[in-house]
Amino acid sequence: MNELSVNQLDIDYDRPINSRAKLDTGKLCNYSCDFCYYKNHLTERDTLKQITDRVDYLVAYGIEEIDLSGGESSVEPNWFKILEYCQNKFKRISCLSHGGKFSNIEFAKKSYDLGLREILFSLHATTADTHDKIVGKKGAFDNILRAIANAHQLGIEVRLNTTICELNYNNIDTRLMLDLKPTQINFIALNYWQDNANGNIIDYALVCDYVKRYIDKLQNLVEVNARYFPLCYMEGYSDYVKGHYQHIYDLKDWNKAVYSGNLDTSKIYTQKQKVDQCLVEAERIRLQSYFKTVKCTGCKYFFVCDGIENELKGHVEPRPIDGNKIKCI
Repeated sequence: MNELSVNQLDIDYDRPINSRAKLDTGKLCNYSCDFCYYKNHLTERDTLKQITDRVDYLVAYGIEEIDLSGGESSVEPNWFKILEYCQNKFKRISCLSHGGKFSNIEFAKKSYDLGLREILFSLHATTADTHDKIVGKKGAFDNILRAIANAHQLGIEVRLNTTICELNYNNIDTRLMLDLKPTQINFIALNYWQDNANGNIIDYALVCDYVKRYIDKLQNLVEVNARYFPLCYMEGYSDYVKGHYQHIYDLKDWNKAVYSGNLDTSKIYTQKQKVDQCLVEAERIRLQSYFKTVKCTGCKYFFVCDGIENELKGHVEPRPIDGNKIKCI
């Protein structure tokens, strides 16, 4: 019943929205994460022209910050050319990375010199054995720790992403995470998108119990988010959950409107139009990828929750929370 994902929201058109966007550098990657969306396409590259055309599109729309992402952007042979092209076009350049290339201080230094100021590291476990197993690369844990140390040495901001899966959900050491001095930690629900459509099913009830514990330990010490978790499984922690609607006002996530790739960048859009564009794209994703049941209509999170991914039908059921409907994102 995907139609039940349609929302009625109270929209704040004056509140700043996300002006950061993904700059897609292609699917090329030298790791093989178990839950990767592109696991069957990791040798594919995009041309430099394709990538610079995307830069021009983002600039024309008024995007001010970018996250370079693939694949693994840093292993793209045109990495330095991409940075050079972006260097004077955005207020801030960030990238998502497994850290392998940045474990080399010279590579990290050259990237910094070309404008890289932030790295969102994919740290999927806090022990070497588990992290290396998840990403399919021996030595990956040691590499990412060196890369984070190099980033701090150079003055590059460090953020962390941890995808929650059956191998790591119950053994994450938040003390080690804090020792890495990130400005933000994101726990991400395992997504069943594209090449991971048949991934291992996780038990939200069990997993979210642990995520809540991690938030308890981190909340007063660092910015912490829980991305893509159903709100009914995160009762009491809804302020930390970032679904597709919440991302509109999440200043370090990706702008939904430009992510669609079909805007007319010859036009100048008002703030209200930009918010509405984000809302349309967020709703499209939810209708396409998530489901709700009739029971969900009585849940207080009905209007603001994504629901549960379509691939989990028959495996995971919503557990609605009674209360007055929340309409504010």
